[in-house]
Amino acid sequence: MTGIVILVVAGGSGYGPDALAGLFGAGGAIYLMNKFMRMGIDGDADRDVEEAGRMFLDRYGFWPDEVPAGWQPPDGQPDAQAAFRALLEQRRASDIAA
Repeated sequence: MTGIVILVVAGGSGYGPDALAGLFGAGGAIYLMNKFMRMGIDGDADRDVEEAGRMFLDRYGFWPDEVPAGWQPPDGQPDAQAAFRALLEQRRASDIAA
């Protein structure tokens, strides 16, 4: 918005177009930095889900999405989804990187 005001006040022949381009460039750079930061943070959640799936495989012998019908975890969890959620929370609480 400021770049447009400067363009109107300074006119098209002075420093107005340069100010407009500079301010739009700075705004675009800030937007992209924010977008890339959020993409990086979202990737951590995917890593946690993958690591929890590997922990489930190590503990029970199959992937969480390949559980046989009616299977009950031997460690007292009510079902496979609850067991996976518990492992996922354990993974998220861990300070060790995947």
